Amino acid sequence: MRRGLVVIVAAALLLTGCVGIPTSGNIVAGPEIAEQVDQDFVVLPSEPRPGSTQEDILIDFMLALRGPQSGYAIARQYLADDIAASWNPDEGTLIRSGAYSIGAGPAENTLQYTFTSSAEVDSNGRYSETPLASQSLGFSFVQEDGEWRISDAPNGIVLSQSSFDVVFTEQALYFFDPSYQYLVPDVRWFPSRARVASRTVRELLQGPSPWLQQGVVVSAFPIATTVIRSEVVSGAATVELSGEVLTASPVERDRMRQQLAASLDVATVDITVAGIELATPDGLPAAIRNPLVESAVLLGTADQFGFASGNDVAPIPGISEQAVAAAPSAATLASDKQTVAMLTDQGVAVARSGGSEATIVDPRGGLIAPALDPFRYVWSVEGTSAGSLSVFEADGTQVSITSTLPSDARVKSIDVSRDGTRILFYLETNVGPRLVVTGIIRQQGTNVPTALGEPFDLTVRSGTPVDATWASDRTVATLARTDSGTEVSLVEIGGPSAGLGTVEAATTIAGGNGGVAGLRILDEGGVVLSPRGSGGWVDTGLRGTFLGTKQ
Repeated sequence: MRRGLVVIVAAALLLTGCVGIPTSGNIVAGPEIAEQVDQDFVVLPSEPRPGSTQEDILIDFMLALRGPQSGYAIARQYLADDIAASWNPDEGTLIRSGAYSIGAGPAENTLQYTFTSSAEVDSNGRYSETPLASQSLGFSFVQEDGEWRISDAPNGIVLSQSSFDVVFTEQALYFFDPSYQYLVPDVRWFPSRARVASRTVRELLQGPSPWLQQGVVVSAFPIATTVIRSEVVSGAATVELSGEVLTASPVERDRMRQQLAASLDVATVDITVAGIELATPDGLPAAIRNPLVESAVLLGTADQFGFASGNDVAPIPGISEQAVAAAPSAATLASDKQTVAMLTDQGVAVARSGGSEATIVDPRGGLIAPALDPFRYVWSVEGTSAGSLSVFEADGTQVSITSTLPSDARVKSIDVSRDGTRILFYLETNVGPRLVVTGIIRQQGTNVPTALGEPFDLTVRSGTPVDATWASDRTVATLARTDSGTEVSLVEIGGPSAGLGTVEAATTIAGGNGGVAGLRILDEGGVVLSPRGSGGWVDTGLRGTFLGTKQ
């Protein structure tokens, strides 16, 4: 079972006494009590108490939403017979921030449950943080056998942040990049003790989130495939699928197995059809998940470029000499260390192993640090306009690209994910900062980028954008300048965000391995910092003029 990016410490609300039904529109608020719940604690809701008032029923029903076992069987006991079976808790989840209140509804035997929401999970398990918003849910009541029951309730559930951290678990659905070299995560959130394996497989078969469609990622499963049964025991999964998979080739069957193993986070998967195991080949190449990079810091100084260790900067054979001669102020190195894209005074330049000198591929002025994807395409943009985005081959040949970015946005950073399927933009707009990730649509069979998908907005903290980077295949980190310094944040794509402290005058952030542990920051004085503890950053002893990005 995987938990989220962070466990956000938040107040939850438990009502210890009864609240009388208001006879007017006045609001009665429940007291705010800190709730400390072990993350592995199993919530066992209470059944309805005889003689409960309407408020009692509503409060206890809300508490029972923390128990998804058996399809929220206990919570359904608070519902009238007419709606107990049809009420759909999986339609969505609102995450409550702070206190709630209960007030009289617009009609007799109705109540309004009012609260402030800070995040939501949709019916497909997609999480998004939202601006704080007031929510008011209406409930109607009827007496059955002399006891109050809820006769009308909205679908979906409401949880405090701390209850959400206990009740829900994070599951990444994995799809292939179009070259089938990489597995790409699509993060979802499901109730942790409510058929997680079957829910995960069902959502996997339904395909990726909209922003990852249009060929950004692909699935090995035939269209219309459904899951019959899914079971995980001691790290081994058995998944029974519908007969559509019988038409799959041996290679496609292996790819289906890889998707299932990664999504269910298990070591082995047996796929069956009508109880008979589907033969899958052994020994085929495994796709890469969350690609690793060189652990050492990629660093540039006035006369060196390479991997820093202690007081030394180890040169990269065939690359460093060309890079130093180009005098770059930023650089992105390919995973095989055979190509580097750099920002220089003459524009964006590319050096390739075996060459004699770097080649200027984009001579425009006002460019920012370029990005390099795993297929050696260079992404370059002027800082004053996102509409100036251009893509080049390593030899300088320009590639036509259709962009979906707002042309009037100013760009602070661009970074392509190591699997080559997504690109991160940190933007300044007239209405404030935007942190967006878009899918990269490529020509089938050639990996040539042709277009960007629709932008997917991530949670962005206030402050002036400085820089952003990929921290892992599902998280990004940002620097934003505020009155108190440069704030460091971590944002999960499809998950929560978290602050990582403040650094004085930070200019650059670069990712490595291990999420937060692999992050490095460069400040205005050329000091390289690494994370320590909760929100702390310490001097590594390294000094440089720029931090390089490792693709």
